[in-house]
Amino acid sequence: MKSAGAAAAAVFPVTPALTPSSVTEVRPLDISILIVTWNSERWIERCLRSIPGACEGLQYEVVVYDNASADSTLQRLGEAAAHIVRGAINDGFAAGTNRAFSQSKGKYVFLLNPDCELDPKAVTLLREFLESHPTAAAAAPLLADESGDSQRNFQLRRLPTLHALAAEALLLDKLFPRNRATSHYRYHDLQLSVPERVEQPAAAALLVRREVFEEVGPLDEQFSPAWFEDVDYCRRLAEAQKELYVVPAATARHFGGASLEHMPYGLFIDLWYRNMFRYAKKWFSRPQAEALRWAIVAGMFLRCGAAFLGFRNGSKSRWDALRAYAGVLKKAVSRWDDSP
Repeated sequence: MKSAGAAAAAVFPVTPALTPSSVTEVRPLDISILIVTWNSERWIERCLRSIPGACEGLQYEVVVYDNASADSTLQRLGEAAAHIVRGAINDGFAAGTNRAFSQSKGKYVFLLNPDCELDPKAVTLLREFLESHPTAAAAAPLLADESGDSQRNFQLRRLPTLHALAAEALLLDKLFPRNRATSHYRYHDLQLSVPERVEQPAAAALLVRREVFEEVGPLDEQFSPAWFEDVDYCRRLAEAQKELYVVPAATARHFGGASLEHMPYGLFIDLWYRNMFRYAKKWFSRPQAEALRWAIVAGMFLRCGAAFLGFRNGSKSRWDALRAYAGVLKKAVSRWDDSP
């Protein structure tokens, strides 16, 4: 992991958020909320406004690590009661989280994406759950999109297997969404009326015990700038026999795609599949990792054919989609030049 000094960061300390009762009696911090921003001007104010209500009754601080935003993100932070660290370059989500953690002091750390808006008492309920369940290492609120529709397919997954990732690479999750591998991977069998143990909640909003974060270690910065670093971290928690839960009583809105607004589609899918392959190389056997790579190659052929026939992904043009898929195809054949 790079040191904070290597990031050439400029630190702008601001007094941590304090509840009125703490003015006369300072208690230890319950929660450190860690937010990594990158060109997040569209989201950050709404995110920050939601925090006081979500942390009702708690002593908390907010630590923002900004990955060299080129927009008005820092200006929109304004007078926010936060400790702001500005990186000289875009270090990525994992590195930004690690550096924000190094500046934090709370008993619990709450990883929070800037495109999340927390509902009232969301963090309080998560903290109460962890306090009453000492074997639980981390807990996540239940996420919904801007319209209030559940994001469980995005948020809650089992740890990936070769079959699950190959099904996604080969479009089986789109063509046959109820196939066995995808249904198992995405917890289609999970009831969400009470807290449930899960293997891989998304790190868009995740409360972790500080001692667990220190024991398991920082996020792996090779998954840069984003994607699969949270999957890897959940795998490491599982290897350390730590329990993770989703707590449906705690809720939040996750608007999603904040980073994608500033990134060409071709670059996004290259990073996605590159980091998927990195995860496979780290956790799968060599034959399994190679099998996944060839599934990605086959999947890109399928996508090129679909794009040529006019089946587009969202608003992207036929030729933009073709260029993006062909670029991933070329890199997958060359094993992304054996990048680490």
